[in-house]
Amino acid sequence: MCLLLALGSTNIYANDWEHLFQRAKYQDVKISPDGQYLAIIVDSHGQRALAFLSRETMETIGTTKLPDINEVGNFHWVNNERVVLKIIQRKPWQEEPLYYGELFAVNVDGSQTELIYGYRNGGNGKRSRLKKKKKTNGWAELVNRLDDDEENILIMSTLWDEKGSRLPSLYKLNVYTGKLKKQLISSPVPYADFITDSSGNVKVVTGINENNEREVHIRKNRKWHQLPPHNYGQDFQALTIDETGKNLFVIDNFGQDKSGLFKLNLNTGKLKKIITDKKVDISQVKYTSDGNNIYALGVDDGFPSYYVLNKALKEAQVFKVLISAFPGQSVDITSKTDDGNVYIVKVSSDIEAGKFYLYDQQENKLRGLFKYYPDINSNELAYTDPIEFTSSDGLRISGYFTEAKHQKENAIAPLVVLVHGGPHSRDYWKYSSEVQFLALNGYSVLQVNFRGSDGFGYNFEAAGYKNWGSLIQRDIFEAFQWAVQSGLADKDKACIMGASFGGYSAIQSAIKYPDTYQCAIAYAGVYDLDLMYEKGNIQNLGFGKAYINQTLGTDAAVRKKMSPVHNVEPINIPLLLAHGEEDEQVPFEHAVRLKSSLDAAKKPYEWHTFGKESHGFFDPDNQKKYMKHVLAFLSKHTS
Repeated sequence: MCLLLALGSTNIYANDWEHLFQRAKYQDVKISPDGQYLAIIVDSHGQRALAFLSRETMETIGTTKLPDINEVGNFHWVNNERVVLKIIQRKPWQEEPLYYGELFAVNVDGSQTELIYGYRNGGNGKRSRLKKKKKTNGWAELVNRLDDDEENILIMSTLWDEKGSRLPSLYKLNVYTGKLKKQLISSPVPYADFITDSSGNVKVVTGINENNEREVHIRKNRKWHQLPPHNYGQDFQALTIDETGKNLFVIDNFGQDKSGLFKLNLNTGKLKKIITDKKVDISQVKYTSDGNNIYALGVDDGFPSYYVLNKALKEAQVFKVLISAFPGQSVDITSKTDDGNVYIVKVSSDIEAGKFYLYDQQENKLRGLFKYYPDINSNELAYTDPIEFTSSDGLRISGYFTEAKHQKENAIAPLVVLVHGGPHSRDYWKYSSEVQFLALNGYSVLQVNFRGSDGFGYNFEAAGYKNWGSLIQRDIFEAFQWAVQSGLADKDKACIMGASFGGYSAIQSAIKYPDTYQCAIAYAGVYDLDLMYEKGNIQNLGFGKAYINQTLGTDAAVRKKMSPVHNVEPINIPLLLAHGEEDEQVPFEHAVRLKSSLDAAKKPYEWHTFGKESHGFFDPDNQKKYMKHVLAFLSKHTS
């Protein structure tokens, strides 16, 4: 099927690479159920705001910019005229906007603005210009839009507590008045996800107990019945109920290593395998716009690829056309009209952070709308390619290589080994402003999905447990050796760099392989593993201690051996250390302790702090400043 493509070009390109770190101008686009309007999250003078456009004229008909420190978070159309959104806040002492549980509603013309759920409801209104309703000190999450109910949505409400382990409950919430109807049902387990059928009837709830174990509870005869743990695997993720109401689609690794798609019979508790990829876990699930069905699965073995499901669904048919039109790229349907004729599509890749299109299914035409960064010319960016090698103990290790865009003729560009955080996360083939900035300034970039990275099966992830400072670092070292042997890197012109666990790896690699790299750069790194038991947001979780014990182990001597603060003596290369002083995930004290150890051992380093930043950069000016330091440091030590 040939897809007709009609794109308008409104981009203003710039060659100033600092533009890579600007806030995205357009961040999300969704169409109203009747197709008359578009709702767009836009950056307005450094704050996220919501704009409503007429689809026919593309003229603005309404806007919402929240007052004071409040900004627009994720949003949903709940009927043809009204949107419900999360409020995020950027506190004066912290750059990162955070969600504190509040929901806000607004009409398409910008009228009838209401704070419909949250801790600032109630009272006399003197402390906020937001209109007030009944106060709830809790977190709200949308569970079901209730398509047959124009005034109410189904939400999960979880009251605050220090550990975040309160049992959530399900309520109906009026999107016009903020009236919270009586509790419908409560979860038997914390950190829960409710799964309903298309009518909003609760069928299943899953959650995590204090032992970091997944619990699954099925609703029968108005009571919860816990599914025995031996009936499912370690990676159980509930998705949607099928059309019969008798089965639950799940992602799981039950009886196998890789996580695939299964169907759980709610009467018998038996799992039936449907699809499992041979090399990687299912990493993406494509839901229908109403959230009541799934039409495709995504996998990321190098480039993204898809399994299209339930081809009778119109969204599945449309998605198949779209992935043919954008081969090898990431494709997402953000929303559609209720009649299934018009879709909003986001397309992204290694050289495109995100571009939104309007797809008319009846005319089979795409129309370009907006892109995340209008001032960035994708044609000037550097391509990222998947790589793969075998570790010394036989593991398949994958990753990505981005060749420097500008380099000296007949010379191998200096290399930055850029280590991802987690460590139990992974790198994907996608746009990265950090990677592009390095490549456009003459540095090739190597990213490694070392053992412990998720997405490659349970055994591969578990192989990284208790090996943060040992086998994981060896995988990164061997990846660099592979790049040298492949002619992609010069062994005498390389620096290792990362943030969070990547920052830890940069310093730990400088300790474990002191003669390998010419320098190391670390931002927001974990440097004292025992401190993770005392401070940080992981130990504040109800299951946090169990998680740390599982991934780090209970042997204090081993943790000390893997902690850079206790082992700086072998370091003989220049270091650049940076940290946000308001970091709650990896507290600033990690950097202070490492600094103290380096001072005592008389080891040289550069030291940069960012007073209002947390675990990452959220002020573009701070990120520009940091990357300028990085560039100067790299130039000094890898040229």
